[in-house]
Amino acid sequence: MDTPSPLADLALLALVVAHGTDGALDPRETHEMVHQLDVMSGWLEEAHSSSDLSALVQQAVRAYGDVRVVGLDDVVARVRDTLSLDDRARAHASLVEVADADGTLHTMEKTFLRHVAEAWGLD
Repeated sequence: MDTPSPLADLALLALVVAHGTDGALDPRETHEMVHQLDVMSGWLEEAHSSSDLSALVQQAVRAYGDVRVVGLDDVVARVRDTLSLDDRARAHASLVEVADADGTLHTMEKTFLRHVAEAWGLD
């Protein structure tokens, strides 16, 4: 099995934030997730069209059904080991934007984002 691209890993983490932490997938979070993936694709220098981003989200949805907490920790670690500290900080800020897109940062979202920040060596 091929190792997912950093953007694919970030798409999965964004989906976890958008759905898994509060148990609902708000349309505003979905819209923000696609927007943030588009932004991240620019600074990661992974050129993607709108259809590519849609496919990436669908890939994340499929992976989301298979991911377990241990597997999710592997994704977090893979991003940590792949991206620079500055890129991890930008990626984390993007995840926060996705979580806050519905107007509420839920306790589980905050907990997950804090876990990611700690794993990525962020303040």
